[in-house]
Amino acid sequence: MRKNIFTAIFLLLAYIACAQDSYQLWDQANEAYSVGEYNSALEKYQAIQESGKSSYNLYYNIGNCHYKLGETAKAIVYYERALKLNPSGEDAIKNLEIAKLHTLDQIESVPEFILTTWTRDIRNMFSSNVWAYVALAFFAITLVFLLGFKFAPVTGQRKVSFICACITFLMMLFSILFSANLASTGASKDYAVVMVPVSNVKSAPNSTGNNLFILHMGTKIQILEEVQNWIRIELADGRQGWMQSPDVEII
Repeated sequence: MRKNIFTAIFLLLAYIACAQDSYQLWDQANEAYSVGEYNSALEKYQAIQESGKSSYNLYYNIGNCHYKLGETAKAIVYYERALKLNPSGEDAIKNLEIAKLHTLDQIESVPEFILTTWTRDIRNMFSSNVWAYVALAFFAITLVFLLGFKFAPVTGQRKVSFICACITFLMMLFSILFSANLASTGASKDYAVVMVPVSNVKSAPNSTGNNLFILHMGTKIQILEEVQNWIRIELADGRQGWMQSPDVEII
């Protein structure tokens, strides 16, 4: 029993010490960035990341450091990672669009069904955690309306309470779906960014395949399939092909 208590205390103290180190590194990194020492700031932000920490602000700041150092592709990777954690991050969205202006491949997206666009835009209003809290709020409101349905003295009030309970219940379900979908997207490894100056996209997963087109550093691709050191990719305009997996970095 005493051994377990001492172990728990030791782990707690270690966690507190680690958290304090991270806060100190964070402050030092912010200070270095503010005076233009981007390499130093990047090293400290990366040290925080290597300790197991991840957050929208951390990835966003790492992206800013890479951008300031002229490493556009790396900046795009980290802006995209930041947006996986918080799709509504306006600063990352804005900086990502600026960074993409420096890439050679300007790819037009395939038009999609308007309802799909609206649904995605609504989903991206909040992060996965926020949608989870919204779902809990709708659940509590639903319970209140159900109590009104059960105890309201007037039939009309019970009908209104029941209809409102149904609406808030549906809103709760949508919130849960959005939260789960964003969490799944955040954990997925389906997208990557080209990290080499030029990469040939081929018709087959081997060096003898025909060259279909070339991609340049900073282009975002979707990974559809992986075979050894080759990945089958798709671009936003619908083009597909095979390229070598070492040429990209997973978002």
